[in-house]
Amino acid sequence: MRYRELPTEEDMSPQFHEWLRWLRLYEDKPKHTVRAYSQGVRRVVAFARADPESESEMYGRPPSDFEVGTCSQASLTDTVQLIRADVDDADRPRVSKATINQTLAALKSFFDFAIASLGATETPDVARMRKVLKVEPPEPKPEYYRSPDIESLFNVAKIQDNEGSQVRWASRDLAMCAFFAVLGLRSAELTEADRGWLSRARLEDNDRKATWILEVTGKGRRTRRLPLSAQLVDAHGRWQEERAGRFGPSRPDEPMFVTNDGERFNYNRLRYWLRVLNHAAGLKNRSLHSLRHTAGVQLAADGVQMNVIQKLMGHATIKTAGIYTDLAGGELGGVLERSEANRLLGEALQEAGR
Repeated sequence: MRYRELPTEEDMSPQFHEWLRWLRLYEDKPKHTVRAYSQGVRRVVAFARADPESESEMYGRPPSDFEVGTCSQASLTDTVQLIRADVDDADRPRVSKATINQTLAALKSFFDFAIASLGATETPDVARMRKVLKVEPPEPKPEYYRSPDIESLFNVAKIQDNEGSQVRWASRDLAMCAFFAVLGLRSAELTEADRGWLSRARLEDNDRKATWILEVTGKGRRTRRLPLSAQLVDAHGRWQEERAGRFGPSRPDEPMFVTNDGERFNYNRLRYWLRVLNHAAGLKNRSLHSLRHTAGVQLAADGVQMNVIQKLMGHATIKTAGIYTDLAGGELGGVLERSEANRLLGEALQEAGR
């Protein structure tokens, strides 16, 4: 089978370009990942449009026609199978298993974008394709801040920069770091959050208990309600008080967090803000998503059940939330020490030693 040349990005559809922009601005994907994902989808298009065996909706059509509506479960599965079967003159695969996995990850990302931004209700199931093709994805190893790193970040964030920085604002910086590292917000969720997303809610009618709830609209336009700890409420309150002192009272439809000039954060300004804080704290330049992963790891280390972590973090499946247990690693030791069985083991050892 002859190897197909990939179409250029310029040849692809407007929908494809919207997706690439979404990856950069809302999914916090680094440049090399965006480039690899772009190649993965363009590889699928190249095979689908050139090979009648794929029975694809894209067969014989220009790359500019590639959209969610031109993708079906069966044709995509056939196309990826053709890519796997593509060999050179020495009967060696032209595309490695790792590249196949990356191609499938790119397709899943494209369909996630279609649901989140285009209002698509039905898209091909990439997880099902993996099962049919017997291609298992590599184990994810997301980066996160360990407890000493978070302590350093908080300590730097809470101190006002007296050198006239146009980026730093102590009360806001501490609150934003906390909303990422404690609540596990995505960067797009924080930039899109309005003051009105936060409200007072009564949890128990009998004793009139109430708490502050942040209602987040996240990935796939799914909504989740996140209760704020007393510390988060305090941090947020201090920031809003200082903000009102500089800009005046804010309306419910105004951003929850603003830049030093009173504007809503965009992804680039938010990313630069974290880069400045990382540098000031003597930490390496981790991503915004690393702060989100930190929340998941901390919850797992404290023994929180996976289904609860899934709901708090807004993951589509419990399997995704399960990565945090592996990341927590040795930090889970404290959880084991607090278990009733472990306490009884200690008593048995003491009695055995008498």
